[in-house]
Amino acid sequence: MEVIHQFGLNEKQTVLLFSMQRYIVTKDIEMEEKTTAKKRKQDWLNLWEQGINDVLKKLKEPTDFIEEKDLFEESKNVVADCNNYKMPLYLILLELSLFEPYFPIGELKWKFYERVKYPSSPDDPTLRNLAFMLEIDEEFIGRYKRSFKKSARSLSGTFKKILVGAGAGTLLLAITAGFAAPIIGAWVAPAGLFGGAAMNAGLAALGGGAVAAGGLGISGGMAVIVGGGSIFGAMSGSALGAILSSSSDYALLEGAKLEVVMKEIILSSQQDTRFAQELLEAQRKSIVELEEELTELKFNEEENREKIKTLSKSIDLLRDVLNKSKSNFQNYLDGVEVSEKKTNN
Repeated sequence: MEVIHQFGLNEKQTVLLFSMQRYIVTKDIEMEEKTTAKKRKQDWLNLWEQGINDVLKKLKEPTDFIEEKDLFEESKNVVADCNNYKMPLYLILLELSLFEPYFPIGELKWKFYERVKYPSSPDDPTLRNLAFMLEIDEEFIGRYKRSFKKSARSLSGTFKKILVGAGAGTLLLAITAGFAAPIIGAWVAPAGLFGGAAMNAGLAALGGGAVAAGGLGISGGMAVIVGGGSIFGAMSGSALGAILSSSSDYALLEGAKLEVVMKEIILSSQQDTRFAQELLEAQRKSIVELEEELTELKFNEEENREKIKTLSKSIDLLRDVLNKSKSNFQNYLDGVEVSEKKTNN
């Protein structure tokens, strides 16, 4: 199985992820005490739902959100289908833990995003309830949040002003504020969507932590890519290089997630050293692919000056992610070796 397939969710898992994200927002709206803020949040949810519905309607078997009353039962079905392969469940909880609604989308004014906040917390009872539905220990919520924040701040360098708060929603704000938004709309949205519909669908999905698998030219039963896996789209003929040459913030967002996956899921939880090695090799190959694209841009250096600068920064970020992943892997191996020595003694 290719590495990128390990980051793919099938259609049922995709619908569950988006439905759980909607559940997070509806619960936040219910708890909102200020009438004006409640209305603004509901307006945002309506737009986000439209974008996600565009994604769901383009699945092989078009579907709708799972209603709240059916969420627990559908979660049980998805968990049962996974059998002992829990990677998709860990990835879903990762995206839920990092999900920050009320990011820029559709026709809402920029000032809207300065006035509407989401009170994200590792102790959020809504998230704990969703972890219970996924049969994943709720302690992963806090671990995901801490690891992502640490990784994002470590990778940020000159991006520190963007990363105040270091949330996925904050990073999306930075991405969509730049000129990468049209590319994101075209790349992330499902095939067959154009114009405003594609933009809304693309931004809704991207802000929800998912990238339409069709946009990566990938088949094999996957509907969306999550957990930073879109970085490996460079090896699948996708427009990843176009995004990374327009906004290196995207590399930061996906790279930080990828480091969390390596550290908290693959090594700490699954203790899968073989997959860890495959992941490191896939990261290396992805960087090589992007370096080749950078070389192509340099043939018209004057025309591509800004793209070259941004893509170079993106590649540097991904190299940093690779080095940190290698370090996490070595630390894990060292820990195992120490543990074995103690056991033998």
